[in-house]
Amino acid sequence: MDVFLRVNLSVIKFLRRKLWEPLMALAKQGFTPHQLALTITLGMGFGMIPFFGGTTLLCTFWALRLRLNVAFTILLGYLMQPFQLALYVPFVELGQTLFPVTPIPFSLEKLSLMFKADWLAALQQVWFANLLGIIAWFMCFIPFGLAVYFSSRKVLHRVLPLQQEA
Repeated sequence: MDVFLRVNLSVIKFLRRKLWEPLMALAKQGFTPHQLALTITLGMGFGMIPFFGGTTLLCTFWALRLRLNVAFTILLGYLMQPFQLALYVPFVELGQTLFPVTPIPFSLEKLSLMFKADWLAALQQVWFANLLGIIAWFMCFIPFGLAVYFSSRKVLHRVLPLQQEA
């Protein structure tokens, strides 16, 4: 039992030294709590958008535009990818519920039948449903983003050293 605890502690120390500390150094890199909170908010929010492949583009564009930590924003976006996959269908269904459109089926059989019958019309329907999902994501992102921003900013003011607040 004692050997297991020593091995476990050494693994934790190794992960802290090789993963956690460099990650925190990347996150802090001379940014204020406001900038870090905005980085966290945008990285997490753009990581969940129902637009596959858009995370990198959105994170990079807005991080450069707002002079935030680009690498950390993209990293957070990538860490949110499981949530993007899990929330894709709910966002699209929410978008189809909010607007008066005929919802597309999300079963593999029905989608494949749609594409076999008329692939161009099916592609247009799926594209439009995805657009409605992005609109639904945006409507959900506003309260989510505000909550993440203000809560992380409050925590970061307590955690970061005082010289970074200038």
